[in-house]
Amino acid sequence: MLKDIIQISFVGMEPTEALKKYVIEKILKKGKLFEEATSIEVFLKENKYSRGIDQDFRVDINVKLPKSPVRVEQRGPDMYANIDMATDTLFRRLKRYYDKRTYWEGKESWKVLEAEAQLKELEEESDIEDYSDYVPKISVRKVINDMTPLEEGEAIERMELLGYDQLLFRSKVTGKISMIYRRKDGDYGLVEPYES
Repeated sequence: MLKDIIQISFVGMEPTEALKKYVIEKILKKGKLFEEATSIEVFLKENKYSRGIDQDFRVDINVKLPKSPVRVEQRGPDMYANIDMATDTLFRRLKRYYDKRTYWEGKESWKVLEAEAQLKELEEESDIEDYSDYVPKISVRKVINDMTPLEEGEAIERMELLGYDQLLFRSKVTGKISMIYRRKDGDYGLVEPYES
């Protein structure tokens, strides 16, 4: 039963039955979209350090599906409005997941439009500032658990389902680690290692 796989956690705020009930009702409205889900995790968070700012509350929803996880994050001043927007986005992403069923099952191959190959030579900058005292700081470190080879189109879909702007993956075609990213103009870019 769908209700049994929904896990709701409250972070930085008091748990309320009203919010819990609201989340469950919203998810159950489109229960058909969750037929393949193995787990649904909902995190309702309050950022106490930003009270009175537009980003007081945050909703994170993670849905585990057989071929790709789907993730949504929504921030704003009103938790109920955040839940509404997060579930609407989640429903669109789940619909997109199911629309690509033939691709996920391998019945059709993933398709992407190739950009024209343009190689530019790097120009040396003449006035480089002195960074001898600069120490970079890594603020987030992430471990990638699943590096199953993906086709480029499949990597784009997975990136979109997760709500990311970029995704590091192993290319099924070349076997190399590559990165797909969304450009400001809405198109996609691909970064691959140079072959010597």
